[in-house]
Amino acid sequence: MYSDFALIYDRLMQDIPYAGWVKYLGRVFEKHGIKPADVLDVGCGTGNVTIPLAEMGYRLTGLDMSAEMLAAAEEKARTKGLQINWIQQDMRSMDLGGLKFDLVTSMTDSLNYLQTPSDLQKVFEQIWGLLKTGGWFVFDLNSGYKLREVFGNNVFTLLDDDIAYVWENSYYPDTHSCSMHLTFFVKEKDGRYRRFSEEHSETGFETDEVSTKLIDAGFAVKGVYRENSFKEPQRDTERIYFIAQRE
Repeated sequence: MYSDFALIYDRLMQDIPYAGWVKYLGRVFEKHGIKPADVLDVGCGTGNVTIPLAEMGYRLTGLDMSAEMLAAAEEKARTKGLQINWIQQDMRSMDLGGLKFDLVTSMTDSLNYLQTPSDLQKVFEQIWGLLKTGGWFVFDLNSGYKLREVFGNNVFTLLDDDIAYVWENSYYPDTHSCSMHLTFFVKEKDGRYRRFSEEHSETGFETDEVSTKLIDAGFAVKGVYRENSFKEPQRDTERIYFIAQRE
């Protein structure tokens, strides 16, 4: 996952409103009185949320299973003069040597990559163990509606001067999952195009199911919001934020 894709990820994601998402996180922190010092960002990718959080003055650790994505994140942080601890691990089997955090974040639908409810439960339990007493867990998920109706069985394309892709989706209602096959054509320095493919899959989890699994893992659910608001998710909400606390 995210091997060759890591080299062009930020280029393709340049229209994603990361700055707005981080600003919204700041509003979440203010509303719930979250004042962390040490923060772990799980599924951090190329650091598009991790780095802005570090710039806000928090001590950041970024965790991702892709070495290529972490290398891109480290280079970006270095150019900004930021000291961030980058760790390559699978979120389903995290071992941070006894480190504890005031806040764990997992943004940009990283947790949708978990394939089963049992995997989700396992990650929640591990994150509970990584938090200090009173620590916070803030994350987002692509909704089942988005995976089913927006991604669905659709095809998306991009054609630019030096890059193109074909993104083909297949939605499986039995597992509430969407498989994504992406084929890229990237122009090399010699003018020829290199083709490579990526396979990804996201699973949709119902809001009540997620809240129940948080409670089962030992969390108190403090908020469930639709994107960029403090209102309850609606039927057609595409991104849902969860705020939980280890009490």
